[in-house]
Amino acid sequence: MDEDRKNSHNERMQRKKEVVDAAIERAQEERGIVILITGNGKGKTTSAFGTLYRALGHGQRAGVVQFIKGTQATGEVVFLQQITGTQAVRYHAMATGFTWNTQNWDADKRAADEAWAQAEAMLADPALSLVVLDELTYMLKYNYLDTAQVLAAVRARPPRQTVIITGRAARPELVDLADTVSEIADRKHAFKAGVKAQAGIDF
Repeated sequence: MDEDRKNSHNERMQRKKEVVDAAIERAQEERGIVILITGNGKGKTTSAFGTLYRALGHGQRAGVVQFIKGTQATGEVVFLQQITGTQAVRYHAMATGFTWNTQNWDADKRAADEAWAQAEAMLADPALSLVVLDELTYMLKYNYLDTAQVLAAVRARPPRQTVIITGRAARPELVDLADTVSEIADRKHAFKAGVKAQAGIDF
């Protein structure tokens, strides 16, 4: 690379550094946030669990409630139980299977209410730095849970507690409430090409 291009590159990087440094200087508020991970693409739960493991790495305590999951244990949960037992993470799974498998609204509603009771207790616990509400969006989409009640509990949580909500088709009210929203797009998926779901990759 010639000297002019090197100098031009260095100048661009200096301007970028100034912008980044200014943004860091502005962001001084310390509080828990609401993170919404939605969209039709793969990786929403995986992202939430990645943040969970990050929190555990910093010695924080957390809670996890999984809605609309199958009865088969996933790799994330198996590993979580292996490394933490029940000390650092409170965990509850609705574990009724997917709604399109059960086809029983009443049973799903009862399981959803039980799972939400666990979630409400976690959202009220100041000892928990992080609460993951995995696939919560389905609970609102299918009217198993009352949206206003869910939003009120999230708003009333301890001020330093962060909440991660995952799932497709997030309601506009959730998007409005969230501080950070990531939407994962579905460009391609191996399953649609006939590739069987694999342990360690898909569950």
